[in-house]
Amino acid sequence: MSGKLDRRRFLQVSALATGAGVLAACTSQPSVPATSAPEVEATSAPAAEATSAPAEQATAVPPSKYSESPLLADRVAKGELPPVDERLPQEPYVVGPGLLMPEGAVGWQPGKFGGTMMLSQESANYDPHIFIGTNEPLLWAPAAFDFTQPAHGNVLKGYEANENDTEFTFYMRPGMKWSDGMPVTTEDVRFAVEDVLKNEEIYPVFPTRYRSLFSVEGTPCELTVIDDYTFKLTFDQPYGSFPAHLAISDWVQYNDLLKPAHYLKQFHIDYTPLEELLPLMEAESIAEDEWFNLFNTKQMTHLSQICNPQKMDHPVLTPWYMTSHDAGVYMWERNPYYFKVDTEGNQLPYIDYLRSDLISERETLMLRALTGEFDYPGERASLKKLPLMREQEDAGLINIYMARMHRLPYSARLNYTYPDPVWREVTGDLRFRQALSLAINRQEILDIFYFGQFAQLPTELNDAEYNVDKANQLLDDMGMDEKDAEGFRLGPDGKRFEIRFDVVESDEDLLPITELIAEYWSKVGVYTTASAIDSALYGPRDNANEVMATAQWGHHDIWRGYGNTDYNSAHYSLLWTQWYNTDGETGEEPPEEIKEIWENHKLVVTSTIGSAEAEAAFDAIMDNIKENVWMFVPVEHSYYPTFFTKRMRNVPTGISDVLGIVTMHSMEQWYIEE
Repeated sequence: MSGKLDRRRFLQVSALATGAGVLAACTSQPSVPATSAPEVEATSAPAAEATSAPAEQATAVPPSKYSESPLLADRVAKGELPPVDERLPQEPYVVGPGLLMPEGAVGWQPGKFGGTMMLSQESANYDPHIFIGTNEPLLWAPAAFDFTQPAHGNVLKGYEANENDTEFTFYMRPGMKWSDGMPVTTEDVRFAVEDVLKNEEIYPVFPTRYRSLFSVEGTPCELTVIDDYTFKLTFDQPYGSFPAHLAISDWVQYNDLLKPAHYLKQFHIDYTPLEELLPLMEAESIAEDEWFNLFNTKQMTHLSQICNPQKMDHPVLTPWYMTSHDAGVYMWERNPYYFKVDTEGNQLPYIDYLRSDLISERETLMLRALTGEFDYPGERASLKKLPLMREQEDAGLINIYMARMHRLPYSARLNYTYPDPVWREVTGDLRFRQALSLAINRQEILDIFYFGQFAQLPTELNDAEYNVDKANQLLDDMGMDEKDAEGFRLGPDGKRFEIRFDVVESDEDLLPITELIAEYWSKVGVYTTASAIDSALYGPRDNANEVMATAQWGHHDIWRGYGNTDYNSAHYSLLWTQWYNTDGETGEEPPEEIKEIWENHKLVVTSTIGSAEAEAAFDAIMDNIKENVWMFVPVEHSYYPTFFTKRMRNVPTGISDVLGIVTMHSMEQWYIEE
């Protein structure tokens, strides 16, 4: 596809919106009145020399008597389950207003038990919305990302850190149980670390998250088991952001450091003789000398949680677990041993069942969702569907929710290590990158793709100035004043300089925005094209350093607490990444400005979570990207439309500054009002 833009395509989009009418569609208030948080009784952490976070941050004193779903009460009466008080830990996690989501974001109230939430998915083995909705990290922070407030326990009761953030002591919840009723203890931690993460056959490379400095070159942590419910992880260098890496980064869950040893030992060579494993391996077509591949088919790793039908037998700590999958219909049932209750002592989740229908075609999925068939479509909708959503809201079927997007919706990225000396000379000149930025009409992109109101012009990563004359002058000044017969600028080699974008259409606006940017850059004489590429082709080309430019989303604005490398230009310049990851042994040494990003990245990682030092280091990274124009960002702080059916409660409606993914994380507190 060339850099020429089909304007009709965009005019059709913008014509759907009617300014105030669209805005009015998204300003309804929650139907449930807001409630204030109950008074909190302070809890003290076990004594330690230095404490960086309380052992628990509760919203109420745990009730002395608990209530449960009638579904479970019936099973208790039949003798199939122990009473609810025996199924919960001694100190459950207490959910109330302002804990899973910011206070005031929803009209939170204790919910009702029962019902089946209707969902949908596009993949047979994974759905991001169900994955996030059932995600249980070891720790949690207010509103998921607010690390200026102390992180607190989630699956774990809490933690403490020493003065220099090299030693973290974790406290578990006595009495907590896996979904099969077996106790959760430090044996599950010891097994996960010593027998799985540090087993080089299962994990040839020890995970970066549990190495010093959150680096592949860092030293793996050391585990000390103190007692049945207390353990310690020690690093050889300060790692102040570590609590955040146990709470939310990369959507981490408990199942790196906490594995059901009683279940998984039957697939591990250290606990089960090979002759007993061989029939299982044969059934999975696994070679006789690869017992570890059998183990990997059985264990739950980072993303292979509740959504994977192959893991149905695996005990979990999630609100629901899968019970069946047949003919494209997936069913989950509530976990009777789930460790959370509300402020009135009702065991969560409120909803008994989840049903998800497999629909591979997104347009079909959304059309069915808009009829009220699915209770929540998640991030699948776009602003193009907003007028139709408004019609369905007026018909009484849905409540629109304009959620803050948890990531940059778009960033254009050049590969500064692309193997062409002319390309490197030109793109390495700051004036060239400044000119490209000045040539982008960001206000037009904001108006066309975000109706002028559902995003903001950038201030953090780019300047928003639009000045074609200034762009042309910069290009002339750097020696690209000569042009070919079609008016395109020549490079230092006397040939037409070209930028080719390869874009994986993982989001429906990525390619259209890139086409528009290609038009802007072509207008100042920089010949630019944009083409779609299949993800299966993009990966090998990217790994071979053959991609000249691409467009992706990014997560820069939510990683402030711990320094995920999405903001790093090396994330899309392969040889710089290799140089960094191998401490200069391979790859290519980057310029000093890139090294400064990495140095500040280390400060973000090592500084105490939420501290002024961490904030200052992160701000320095943002300033570096902005000053050097390492990427091209048309908008920041964007919103996307989604909706809930009218029957869903404890969910937000209208325009909300709460990140939509945080809403997803609160699924255990949603309930159904028929």
